Amino acid sequence: MKIRFAKKTELKDISNLNSIFVKENCCNNIVADSEEYYANKKILVADLNGKIVGYAYGDFSKETSTRSYAKANDKLFELEEMYVLPEFRNLGVGQKLFKHIEMYAKHNGAKTLRLNAVSKNYKSLLNFYIDILGMEFISAYLIKKLD
Repeated sequence: MKIRFAKKTELKDISNLNSIFVKENCCNNIVADSEEYYANKKILVADLNGKIVGYAYGDFSKETSTRSYAKANDKLFELEEMYVLPEFRNLGVGQKLFKHIEMYAKHNGAKTLRLNAVSKNYKSLLNFYIDILGMEFISAYLIKKLD
């Protein structure tokens, strides 16, 4: 398994993976993104013998205010999306993608890495990001429909 940056010629493959992600219906409010959506993004892919089996991307920004975990104007990296095909889960692919994102962010001066994780299986999500990857739990955004 090789983790590398995607080539422009692979944007259709990434868009197709994103469509599979949406069809899984594992997360609320996820919509399919077009090939054009990915055009200006730096995307890491998990390449297994020439087949893309997962991807991750995000972008740099600055903290807008001082928080318990960062100072105002600190550079941060926000992981926007990470996906691994179901048949390649629990094999370390997501961990490898995340570790590469983490190294990339750190190498480029980010002080923190953050994400807004979404999944209907929150226990698995928390296990992956907190127990396995060592992230800190800062807050939860919860909703209850009242209709």
